[in-house]
Amino acid sequence: MNDSDRGTPPHDDPGLARVATANHRMRVDAGGVADVRHVVAEAAGATGLEQGLVDKFVVAVNEIVINAIRHGGGVADVTVTGDDGRLLVTVVDSGPGLSVEIPTALPPPEQTHGRGLWLAHQLCDD
Repeated sequence: MNDSDRGTPPHDDPGLARVATANHRMRVDAGGVADVRHVVAEAAGATGLEQGLVDKFVVAVNEIVINAIRHGGGVADVTVTGDDGRLLVTVVDSGPGLSVEIPTALPPPEQTHGRGLWLAHQLCDD
């Protein structure tokens, strides 16, 4: 999948900063996760979030996108929507959905999965 397939503008595109006031849709596979992080970081920064909150939000979105790709069919549809200082990222995949509730407690060290969803839950408002 190349950048044009993902709908991702080049990182130096001045239009990238306007993502926070418009819809931006991407279909990504594992090779496109970095593109999602860049777009989300630019959009979150454009909403006026302080850098520490931008970083936390980018990590949360990254974890959800990776989870969607890994467990939802190899690709994810990501939509970034924002205006009025708010940002919403929606991630959709073709998997069966979550088989368990998102953990509210950190999974034990011997558990090899579940930290991404837990981390995203900790880092986001909703």
